[in-house]
Amino acid sequence: MASRPAPQSDRLNSTQVPAATLTYSNCPVPNALLTALSSGILSEAGIQLDILSGKQGAVHFTYDQPAYTRYGGEIPPLLSEGLRAPGRTRLLGITPVLGRKGYFVRGDSPIREPADLAGRRVGVSASATRILRGELGDYLELDPWRQTLVALGTWEARALLHTLEAGGLSINDVELVRIESPGVDVPPERLQAASSLKGADLFPDVAGQQAAILEQGRADALFAWLPWAAELETRIGARPVIDLGQDARNAYASVWTVSSELAARQPEVVQRLVDAAVDAGLWAQENGDAVTRLHAENLGVTENGIRQGFGPDFHQHLVPRLDAEAFAILARTQQFLLDKKLLHEPVPLDLWAAPEFLNNSLKRNPKRKIA
Repeated sequence: MASRPAPQSDRLNSTQVPAATLTYSNCPVPNALLTALSSGILSEAGIQLDILSGKQGAVHFTYDQPAYTRYGGEIPPLLSEGLRAPGRTRLLGITPVLGRKGYFVRGDSPIREPADLAGRRVGVSASATRILRGELGDYLELDPWRQTLVALGTWEARALLHTLEAGGLSINDVELVRIESPGVDVPPERLQAASSLKGADLFPDVAGQQAAILEQGRADALFAWLPWAAELETRIGARPVIDLGQDARNAYASVWTVSSELAARQPEVVQRLVDAAVDAGLWAQENGDAVTRLHAENLGVTENGIRQGFGPDFHQHLVPRLDAEAFAILARTQQFLLDKKLLHEPVPLDLWAAPEFLNNSLKRNPKRKIA
């Protein structure tokens, strides 16, 4: 791995401050916190992270831990703040992501464009089917883990609606068939047995599973994204009916939150945490190969899959943001949740955010390159 940056004069060294240990988890998305952890920058700041095990997995969605930080998809924190526990977390930063994604078919499929999906079997999770059909059933009565898994079907559902729209079709023009979808279908036994919530532990060989579905004809098309989409392409020559990564409506926000209790009681710890993430994001801009490697290890995918799935320059854009463009992406996802009755009240994004931490970090050396 490329050499780490020497501790900056404006960043406290771990020998000068008391050590702090936080609970941590992340989703399979590019982020500066993972970079800070894996590069050693975080330990230089005197902060250690204990990653959640599968048996602690519910915290990944409930946030019910007083010293917890999570960097991942925007849907779980929006549900926590808007449906179950308003005020439990504070928003530290956003990383917009528009990677490889779409509904993929076999390389030899006669489906060449969205209109060709008419009458075809489209594989989606049970969660996405509930959203697309407007059949939420007992959604509001589910426990936080299962409730959030239903809402996570949003990614597939929104992508399918955009794909069908491009072909002049509606959801009634295709046959929805249930398949297991990574990130949405996590059997309880797999969760309990997982040593961590890293993608490599929770979702082994996603491309292999999706390739089998297409090759065995269980579905004519299915949703794949990010490094998993890239690996599916490499594995069997699959191709997207339409590359939704070229459509900004399909961008999503990787959201970084921290326990409100920690922010209120130990703001100096949160400040060191954010400082380290900003430093890691800046360091990543000059160390693309190292950042690609550590993300590949975290997800259990190839480095080429990371480059194709996240984009070859993803390492240039890891410094967390709280600007209008980033908030707009988050607001778009929130509106979809509201429209589909997965969320009943909008989260006031400006009040949720705690921008003082990020602002302090960015002001330390304004001449440094910021993505």
